[in-house]
Amino acid sequence: MSDPVRPSPFDTPHRVSAQLPPSKVRPAEGKRAVNLSTRPLVGPIINRAKWRHMSALRRDLRTIKICAIGLLVIAALTGGVAAGALLAPTAIAIILALVLAPAASALERLYIRPGLAALITVAAVFSVVIVGTAAFAPSVSTWAKRAPALIQSVEHKLKPIKKQLAAMESASRQITGVSGNSRSAPAPESVSADGVVYAIASTAPGVLASILYVAVLTIFLLAYRTRYTEQLILLPRTFAGRVRMARICRDVRHRVSGYLFTLAAINVGLAIATAICFTIAGIPEPLLWGVAYGILNFIPIIGPTAIIVTAAAVGFVTSNTIAAAILPPAILLGLDVVEAYFVTPWLLSRRLVISPIAIFVMVATLVWMWGPPAAVTAVPILILIHTVMMHVPASRAFARLLATESGPRRAHPHRF
Repeated sequence: MSDPVRPSPFDTPHRVSAQLPPSKVRPAEGKRAVNLSTRPLVGPIINRAKWRHMSALRRDLRTIKICAIGLLVIAALTGGVAAGALLAPTAIAIILALVLAPAASALERLYIRPGLAALITVAAVFSVVIVGTAAFAPSVSTWAKRAPALIQSVEHKLKPIKKQLAAMESASRQITGVSGNSRSAPAPESVSADGVVYAIASTAPGVLASILYVAVLTIFLLAYRTRYTEQLILLPRTFAGRVRMARICRDVRHRVSGYLFTLAAINVGLAIATAICFTIAGIPEPLLWGVAYGILNFIPIIGPTAIIVTAAAVGFVTSNTIAAAILPPAILLGLDVVEAYFVTPWLLSRRLVISPIAIFVMVATLVWMWGPPAAVTAVPILILIHTVMMHVPASRAFARLLATESGPRRAHPHRF
C-alpha cells in the first residue's frame, strides 16, 4: 500500500486538502476548507450591512440639517426682534442706497467724485423730504384739530346701528336669563392733546437719530459701493466662485436697483395724478392724499388697500351723500387698476417675479419685527434673496417657491 503524497510547502490550502485523504484531514483544516469555500458569500453581506449603515447615517444627517436650519431661522427671528432698533434703519439705508445708485452713477459720469456725488444725491432727497414734511404740517394739524368733530360725526351716524345692537343684546340676555342690571363696560378714555404732544416729544429724539443714521449710512454705501463690490467678488477663493459672485452683484444691481428706481418714478407720477384727480373732484387736501398714496404704493397689495379703505372711511365720515363718500375710494381704485395692470408691467418689463403670498408673509413678518416703516423694504429684500438663491444650485429649488408662474424664463442657468 503506497504512502499518501506528502504536501509540498508551496501548495495552497485547497490543494493540501485535496491531496490528503479524508481520514488524514484534521478537523481544523476541514473547517478552514469549508470557510474558504464559503468566503465569496461574505462580501455581499458586508456590502449590504455597510449600505444600510450609510443610509441610516444619511437619514440622520438630513434630520440634523433640517433641525439646524429651523434653529437658525428661530435665532434669526429672535435676533431681528431684539436688534430691531438697529437692523430696521440699516435695511432702509441699504434699500435707499440701491434706489439712489442710478442717480449717483449719473452724477459720476459728469466727472464728480463718488463721495461728493453720494452727498449731493442724499442731500437732495432728504431736502425734498424735509420740505414736504414742512409743507404738509399745516394739513396734518388741521386734521388733528378736526379729530373730535369727526369722532362725534361717526358716533352720530352709528347711533341707529348702536340702537339695533343694544336691542339684540337685551334680547340675548333675556334668552340666556342674564339680568339686565349687570355692570356695563367702561367707556373708552379720550386722548387729550397734552398726551399726544408728550408722545410726539418723547419719540422725536429717537426718530431724529434714526434719520441721521440712515442718511450717513446711505452716503457711505453710495460712495464706497464700487470698492465693496470688488471686495465681494474677490471674497471666494476659486475662480468659479468669483464668477458666481460677480453675476450675483450684477443681477442685484440690475434687478433690485432698477426695479426700485423705476417704482419710485411710477409712484411720483401716481402721487401727481392722484392730486390732480382729487383737485378736479373738489376733494379737500388733494396733495396730502397724493403723497400718502405714492408712499404707500411702495408696499404692494397692502399699501394701496390701506389707502383705499382709509379714503372710504374718511368719505363716510365727512360726506353728507353716498356719492360724495364713494368718490375718493373710487378714484383711488381706478388709479390703482391702471397702475397695476398697465403702467407697471409696461415699465418694469416683468422684473418683479415674486409671489404675492411671499410678499404678504414678508410684509407681515417685517411689520411684526421692526414696525410699519419696515414694510417698504419687504419687496426689495425678497428680490435680493431670490436673486442670490437662484445663483446657488443647492437653494435654487427654494428660490422657485418665491417666484410666480409668469416669471421670465432663463435661457442660461446664471442669467435672468
